[in-house]
Amino acid sequence: MSPKCPVPQLHEISLSLVARQLIYTLSRVTSEEDAALPFTILSSYYENLGATSDILQDLLNLVLSSEYLDPAIRYYAMRLLLKANVKSLVTGMFPCPYYRKVLEVIAEQGHHLTTLNMKGVWVKEEHLSLMYELIKNLKDLTALNIPYIANDEVLKFIGEHNKVLKLLDVSGETDITEIGIDALLTNNPQLIQSLTVVNIGMYGEENIDHTDVALLIQKLPNLTNLGSYSFVGKALYHIHNYDCPGNFTTKLQYVHDIKTNTRTMRAIVALCPHLETIYIEEPDQGVMLMIKDLNEISKIKLNKFQCHELHQLLDKIGHKMLSLMLSGSSGSFNFTRIAETCRNLESIEFFQLQTATHEEEIPFNNLEHIEIIQGNLSTSCLKYLMTCSPKLKKLIIGDEIKLDDQDMSRIFRRNKFEHLEGIWFPNAPRLTSETVDMLMECCPKLQSLGQLSGWRFTPDDMMLMRAIIASTNTDLILSPLGTWGQR
Repeated sequence: MSPKCPVPQLHEISLSLVARQLIYTLSRVTSEEDAALPFTILSSYYENLGATSDILQDLLNLVLSSEYLDPAIRYYAMRLLLKANVKSLVTGMFPCPYYRKVLEVIAEQGHHLTTLNMKGVWVKEEHLSLMYELIKNLKDLTALNIPYIANDEVLKFIGEHNKVLKLLDVSGETDITEIGIDALLTNNPQLIQSLTVVNIGMYGEENIDHTDVALLIQKLPNLTNLGSYSFVGKALYHIHNYDCPGNFTTKLQYVHDIKTNTRTMRAIVALCPHLETIYIEEPDQGVMLMIKDLNEISKIKLNKFQCHELHQLLDKIGHKMLSLMLSGSSGSFNFTRIAETCRNLESIEFFQLQTATHEEEIPFNNLEHIEIIQGNLSTSCLKYLMTCSPKLKKLIIGDEIKLDDQDMSRIFRRNKFEHLEGIWFPNAPRLTSETVDMLMECCPKLQSLGQLSGWRFTPDDMMLMRAIIASTNTDLILSPLGTWGQR
């Protein structure tokens, strides 16, 4: 049977109760002037309760993450709970009229923050002066997420006032140029040593010139990741061919590049000896085979590639592979050949698979995650993947499932699915509530089943099944009919 719902932890119950009391009290505050008395009462209440800094932080982040709440309640909660001992803050979404207020509170009360995520507060021209003040005051930040906000002046202020930042997210549509990047990295040797992750630019768009990004790679000796930038290979090629000391290498562990040619791939291999994950889109012929020269590679992501080149590569380094994320393939993809060469593979995700084949039923002994959307999978190929993956935890198939209840019963009663936690067949018109019953019975760890709108499963069936799940305290989520929920 599916597992039973665990008993809620006392911490969770208590936090929820205190949060409800806080929300109720703050909902009665109608203006800044009215806030003084409730704030005094609440502060005294938390002090008498012996609320620790961890509790106040959990309470604050619980309220801020509840985006259905009135923004005034979330704002007042920030004013009340953002004390000197709160180290982490995720603002969540706020409407534009609250941007100034949120910035002022963080600048005044957030001096001891080490982590600040302002995704959802999109500061622009009229509020940038407050952003500068905030950066000046928050000198202990190790992680700062300000997507769609940064410009050259913001980077300059970060470079002048922050020495311990490890993660900086300035991704999205921004006005960053070489001037700002140079200002960030000039006269701050501690920051240069500490920065390891910089999220910059927008996926698929070179809104920041690759030569400017090359400055980051050259001047940050401990940089491991340039998240959201899609032309890292191009930047590496610029360094390798125009301005590179003879012994220069990077500590990059992840590289994303588009329309990669052999010259760019040579630069990646030469400058990135620690690379663990590579994502290349529309590679030229011969580029993929060069991945074999990356000694620490274990995860490959490809878009618009030739299947025969991937098979040639995996014949040589498949034993290293833990994850394959593939989309837009051309040619025939042979799952049996993957099972032979990638004995340690844990995850495979495929979108738009042109042709899929299999031969012998060689097992995927370590495969835990299978996700295939638009895969043109035959029924026999699907059965092979299901029955020859003994450690399977999550199975998502976006194609039409032609199996019926009897087929599913034979598969699940003849094979053990001891680890299966989630199964998603959004287009399975032959499956009914009988399969739901059988899955609950045969899969002791099943906790997610969806999306059922493509099944022969009526709203009445859904109501009955949810009633059974609730009455038996079963820890299983049935995704709602009509939408394909997010995993």
